Amino acid sequence: DVQQRIVDLLREIGTSDVGFFPEQFDGVKVATGVTRMYLGAHWNAVSKIWEPRRGNVDGAPVAELPKLFKDMYDEAVKRANREIVRGPNKKRKLAPFPEGKAPSLGVVNFYTPEATMQMHQDKTESQASIDAGYPVMGICIGDACELAYGAEAPSSGQKPKALRVESGDVYLFGGESRLLWHGVQKVVPRTAPPSLRLIPGRLSVTLRVG
Repeated sequence: DVQQRIVDLLREIGTSDVGFFPEQFDGVKVATGVTRMYLGAHWNAVSKIWEPRRGNVDGAPVAELPKLFKDMYDEAVKRANREIVRGPNKKRKLAPFPEGKAPSLGVVNFYTPEATMQMHQDKTESQASIDAGYPVMGICIGDACELAYGAEAPSSGQKPKALRVESGDVYLFGGESRLLWHGVQKVVPRTAPPSLRLIPGRLSVTLRVG
């Protein structure tokens, strides 16, 4: 089972010396009830740069981004591009996501059942990556959540839309929507698959091209 494989892999890394740590504010957004770790490169919330060591935590080298996630990203982008030219999507004439570039950054968040995350944009990557529209990929494991999203900043007065994201769901936003505003309004307790061996809460993996 792919979901359990992800949980087991991240448990092994997350309980190591370079695993999860509490981070309420990462220099971009506020999160409550969330612990975090980075894969591939570490986001230093103080200096606001990506770096090979956990400079603002313990100075240890950051864990590598596992091949499993690179393969999942590649397959998800290719599948999305196939889907947007089929059926009802064909009439919408959507632009395909750029392909051929593997993610180099992984952000892993574990949300307790009471956790939330402020609306934000993922824009700490290189300007070249953002301009190219390489998609951000999210993988959701465990309890479901209400994912808020919108094209405008929360201060614009426009109410964001909300989407319930379940365990096993994957989402992509890139191209013209690469800087989509998004956040977690709430975790929905006791909605994880019964067979999943994971403590109560939600495990989120976000993959990005640096």
